[in-house]
Amino acid sequence: MSLLSKQHKRIIIKVGSAVLTDDLGRVKKKILNNIARDIAALKDRKIILVSSGAIAIGKRLLNIEKINSIEESQALAAIGQIELIKAWKTAFKPYFIDVGQVLLTPKEIQTNKDAKNALKTIKQLHDFKVLPIVNENDTTATDEIQFGDNDLLAAKLAKIFKADLLIMLSAVEGLYESFDHAEKKLKLVRRVSRITKDIHAMAGKASKSGKGGMISKIDAAKIILSMNSDMVISKGDAINPLIRLKKSSTSTWFKK
Repeated sequence: MSLLSKQHKRIIIKVGSAVLTDDLGRVKKKILNNIARDIAALKDRKIILVSSGAIAIGKRLLNIEKINSIEESQALAAIGQIELIKAWKTAFKPYFIDVGQVLLTPKEIQTNKDAKNALKTIKQLHDFKVLPIVNENDTTATDEIQFGDNDLLAAKLAKIFKADLLIMLSAVEGLYESFDHAEKKLKLVRRVSRITKDIHAMAGKASKSGKGGMISKIDAAKIILSMNSDMVISKGDAINPLIRLKKSSTSTWFKK
């Protein structure tokens, strides 16, 4: 069983909207605090936090139930992003960790020039002992805003950052062979060494439950495996969502 180890020096932690916010778009402060505490305990690693949640928070702040256009999503992201960063800043304050906001889109880190610029900024933040918090730049993104919930962005960022590990903190424990809530027992896939048609089929059923769902995470895993790095999908609402990965935990590891 793969575990979070000392070999994982460069880590990207992606947290989904469903982990950070409730159905009403309220920030789950306890979960943010748990994640912040665990990141503080991993202070010897180079860490980038990729955080979703801005649109959900924006909907709550403006009391909007349904989004009718990309333009509305973009505006809600602009409003919610301020609250999102504020919540993270508060969560990390007890551990004397400063945070810096970095807004990117997958397209912006596909070219060598833009990728280098993003890495220079992140490196400088690390040199300042500041934690980079990355979110998709939903205020300018178009196609990307409609899928992924930052999964693809996290994977592409992991590639240019040469991360050893991508941690996906999700609303579910990992990839299931079956995702029918009517079933009494759901069998969790503990390890995946390559992405097959069967894996895609499992992910297709799971993705009915969310915006990015499992398909975008499997697409992210394909990128991570291609660079011989590791990825894990694990439940984000655990008391120690990161530290528990040092031990045998309920999760799905992607590792060659």
